[in-house]
Amino acid sequence: MHDETWHLCRCAACHSLYLDPRPDAESLPRAYEAYYTHEEIKDSPSTSGLGGLLGRLVQGYLNHRFGMVRQPASRWGVAVFHALPPLRQKLDYYGRHLYPSDFPQRGRLLDVGCGNGSFLARAAEMGWQVNGLDPDPAAVAVCAGQNLHVVQGTLRDAPAGWTGQFDVVTMSHSIEHVTDPGLELNRVFGLLRPGGVLWLACPNPDSLGSRVYARVWRELHPPYHLVIPSARQLSRLLLDAGFVGPVPLRRGAHARRMMRESAENARHAGGVSMQARALLAPLIRVMADVVASVVPGGAEETVIMARRPVQP
Repeated sequence: MHDETWHLCRCAACHSLYLDPRPDAESLPRAYEAYYTHEEIKDSPSTSGLGGLLGRLVQGYLNHRFGMVRQPASRWGVAVFHALPPLRQKLDYYGRHLYPSDFPQRGRLLDVGCGNGSFLARAAEMGWQVNGLDPDPAAVAVCAGQNLHVVQGTLRDAPAGWTGQFDVVTMSHSIEHVTDPGLELNRVFGLLRPGGVLWLACPNPDSLGSRVYARVWRELHPPYHLVIPSARQLSRLLLDAGFVGPVPLRRGAHARRMMRESAENARHAGGVSMQARALLAPLIRVMADVVASVVPGGAEETVIMARRPVQP
């Protein structure tokens, strides 16, 4: 499956991308047999030298911003990262913008497509009661090894007892793995309490990297990504599902890996045009990070929050 040629099409009306044809339901699971979500990831910064200083500053900011209690930490991190918006926005993304000032009681959180549970463990540090959902049995096993409560399956398999029970649902790079994003958002809406919040991130098909690198852009990632909705289409689908106030967020510095791997793809593709794009990767990365820090929804990935209305 990995050596085959895949074709992605762009919708002329909304700019979303979609895979055509798609792998069938029987063959697609084979692609996930060695997926990166099968390994536990530890959030453990360096403790010595310059890396140790940076780690203490980061943890000081996270403790202040998200109510964590990580150590060692420096309170100077709050001032340092407030003075550096691209890095502050990157750390705010790390906590999925779930500030205690907005959620003083925390409550119940569901991470859809939770993978190895790295964010679930982080959210528990932040004071949330966490649940996860993932179709991959290997990823679920990794979560079980960390004593995280994760159900194997998709939103279609969500337990009946979850209906209307969550204060927050997060979906980090999972919506692009499903065939019908609108249906998934309808299901998420049903899991949220009135006033509950959805946080969602997915690749941005209108990003600078997508436009420069086109068919070798790292975030295309076939055959895993079946539909990559544009920010415009996501907002429409959210409103159609009943959500209110979809708000795109700034992503901050984030494009290093995307541009490096896109450049590698360009070099592998060959040709004068692709080689030139590979050489320009450092400049494109800087430009992408600037755009992501200034323009809400302008990053290599779309980050958006929406809310279920308090009143029906």
